[in-house]
Amino acid sequence: MKDLSHILGFAKTDNHKRNVEVLARGAQGKKITRKVDTWEYESLAHCIRSDQVPASEIAEIFTDKKYYNWYKKRFFKHK
Repeated sequence: MKDLSHILGFAKTDNHKRNVEVLARGAQGKKITRKVDTWEYESLAHCIRSDQVPASEIAEIFTDKKYYNWYKKRFFKHK
């Protein structure tokens, strides 16, 4: 895959990563409003991590607990 970090600089920042994590954690416990198909997991994660998905949609996506758990295992640092 082509390196787009010079274009997607913001998406590589800790600030962006924290924003995604806050949106994801905030969606937990809310009624599921969007189910993510398993075949979409990787491509959707790429879009989220490259700042192609608006915050309101990220919050909706993470109401899917299975997707949230999958994403959390791969991308959230555990302290």
